[in-house]
Amino acid sequence: MKKFLLAVMTALLLGTPAMAQSHLSNSLYKEGVRLGNEGKVKEAVGRFQKAAILEPGVFLYQLKLAYAYEMLKRYPEAQAAYENAIKAKRRSPEAHRGLADVLRRAGFYKPAEKEYKKALRYRRKYKEALMGLAILYADTKDLDAAAATYLKVFKLFPKNRDAAFKAANVFWQQKKLDDAIKYYRKALALDDGFDKARFGLGLALRDKGDIEGARTELKKACEHGVKQACKRLFQL
Repeated sequence: MKKFLLAVMTALLLGTPAMAQSHLSNSLYKEGVRLGNEGKVKEAVGRFQKAAILEPGVFLYQLKLAYAYEMLKRYPEAQAAYENAIKAKRRSPEAHRGLADVLRRAGFYKPAEKEYKKALRYRRKYKEALMGLAILYADTKDLDAAAATYLKVFKLFPKNRDAAFKAANVFWQQKKLDDAIKYYRKALALDDGFDKARFGLGLALRDKGDIEGARTELKKACEHGVKQACKRLFQL
């Protein structure tokens, strides 16, 4: 009875039933955000779901629900929520990029590529969309496009060690050893403790024929716990 009276009083204070519903959905959304920030993603999903059911046309409710589904690797549900977010806000770069990520992980590369390009149409210097597009090109073995896209990210964001590292990985796959060495070194210049880049540099130097240089880099990576580096070191 007390709960019913409280609900009636809340509705009276807020005015119309629509206003009360909007207040409730907003409260659920805020609670979902709080839970998500605390790492309670499953609980957050429940709040976002309820908010989105009450007001399905609210962009942020659908977007946060999609993020939460994606964190839980519930990709079909994430896809649906991203699509609902796009219906609510067609020019959202975040929603198009999120949808592209989900489609790429599911192996739907052509639709994913289109969504990444839409995200970049609405935000030209969108690092996450560019990185996702580069990963897509690498996954589909379009290595020239992958390298070019990683280099574009690195040009736009010259302190991004991951873009330099991944460009180097692509160059190494293509046997473009001078370029691979150059970009592994750029990644290490940004983060001297980037052991994966040091391991990659060691392999590229080995393939280039610089055995002493390779030994130096692989030894450092091995000392920092990269087991594959230890294995390759003893193969020199």
